[in-house]
Amino acid sequence: MGFVTGSEPPEDSEAKPGTRTVPRHQDAKDAALDAVEPARLLEGEDEGTNYVDDAVHWTRVYSELLDFKRDLLSVAEQRLPLMDDDAGSEVAETDLKVLMAEATRFEQRLEFWQERTRQLKAGSVTNPE
Repeated sequence: MGFVTGSEPPEDSEAKPGTRTVPRHQDAKDAALDAVEPARLLEGEDEGTNYVDDAVHWTRVYSELLDFKRDLLSVAEQRLPLMDDDAGSEVAETDLKVLMAEATRFEQRLEFWQERTRQLKAGSVTNPE
């Protein structure tokens, strides 16, 4: 699969089928920072919801996201010893750190929503802040 640079394509052009767009440097930097920002909420996520269904939904979302990150970490950790030293160092110093930070954020959000679900089901809702 080929890559297309993240520069803005002309309005009438499209990427070739089977290619992925490589984000611009600033877009990639912003995405990386957002991914590990502990307080960042997902679109539509409302910590102050009073609906059990909302809390259950976000519990499920963060559970899936955490499982996904843990799977990625597992694969990366298994492959690391098989990699060239330079490649392995790059993965250990960048990818693994970001994946671990993302997993930690998802774990914290999951714990928040699990507690919020308990509160809502018990009828003892308090403002999350």
